[in-house]
Amino acid sequence: MTSPVASPSERPLDTLDDVVAVPLPETRRTTRSRREQRRKRRRRQRNLKYTALLTVGGLLVLALVGRVVSDVASDGDRSGDDKGAAAPARPPARLVVQRDGAGQAVSLFLLAPERRGKGGSLVLLPPGAMAEVASLDLQPLGQVLSLGSPERLQATVQNLLGIPVASVHVLDDAALTALVAPAGPLTVNVPERVERVDERGTVHVLFEAGEVRVAPADVPRLLAERGRSTDLGRLARHQAFWDAWLGRLDDPAALPAQPAELKAVLAELAAGTVRTRVLPVTPLGATEGGQLYQVDRAELAQLQDALVPDAEGSASERPRVQILNGTGEVQLAQRVADKLGTAVEVKLTGNAARFDYAETQVVFYDKAEQAKAERVREALGMGKLVFSRNPLDVVDVTIIVGKDFE
Repeated sequence: MTSPVASPSERPLDTLDDVVAVPLPETRRTTRSRREQRRKRRRRQRNLKYTALLTVGGLLVLALVGRVVSDVASDGDRSGDDKGAAAPARPPARLVVQRDGAGQAVSLFLLAPERRGKGGSLVLLPPGAMAEVASLDLQPLGQVLSLGSPERLQATVQNLLGIPVASVHVLDDAALTALVAPAGPLTVNVPERVERVDERGTVHVLFEAGEVRVAPADVPRLLAERGRSTDLGRLARHQAFWDAWLGRLDDPAALPAQPAELKAVLAELAAGTVRTRVLPVTPLGATEGGQLYQVDRAELAQLQDALVPDAEGSASERPRVQILNGTGEVQLAQRVADKLGTAVEVKLTGNAARFDYAETQVVFYDKAEQAKAERVREALGMGKLVFSRNPLDVVDVTIIVGKDFE
């Protein structure tokens, strides 16, 4: 019995027989053929050499082109990185306050430089504008200084405008004169005559209307004197003074040496265009201390967006918050407001129905507003979320502060 023989195609590859060339007998034809084959072989070798040279040259060209493209791409990436780099931080706003002999703020100016430190905004704040003061309800801005410390006024302005205020510079007449002195006398375009009426009814003209040369020692009176005008009318005079002063501050020698923080912000404003803005208000009525004003909330939102145009969220969209003291601790609402900062707008403060709250509660009234309550709790760093079915129109969230607040 014979075993079947596998065909070459059926054998495993490693068992295939090697093909062995068998030499043919030498003939003339085979000689010519061999010479022809040698010539062809030499031509093939030359062609291979040329091909190899061309291939190597092509590879070198490709490598050089690739290097150039890589460099260009890298430069483009670096350029993109520069474009995508984080924008410089916005310089902090500063509050400048002119204080009279009774400790009242008679002039208030917010200096808010642009992000790149060239130009910015000057916000004129009427002293009679009513603002929420933590633990003290609504108060005129001009009286907040005498009711507490500069820090309380700072917190009040921050809460009102929704932007951080880095510092408050309270200046009496002597300090204000020293601040302006390096700039020397200023030519101020006074919008209307400034008069003072004494007890006898005699009218004294302090400054005529038009271009007036104002010495540094006269600046406090130019700013503080109400004359026959209202506080809103006086703001036009304030703007005229700032226009003249900032126009001189492009000369470094005219900048005040101290305070250093105020010198820096003045230099930043003088280096570019300054837009003068006025806190939008409507008259409420007159008192012995002067005119009182209500802040126009619709126009305030536009002012807030103009002051911080590149903010992630509008200051006017901050959650409106009520803070209720649930422990009885004195000045607790102010401490809570300080911790919240500009993340919320404190609309109301007061006492809770009782003083035995052990845990702080963050109360919201509309389930669609739960995200705002979460933002408030996050800013506070504590608190239990509570839903109430008794809605409040004035605020979005109420914080009932418990004994766990530190």
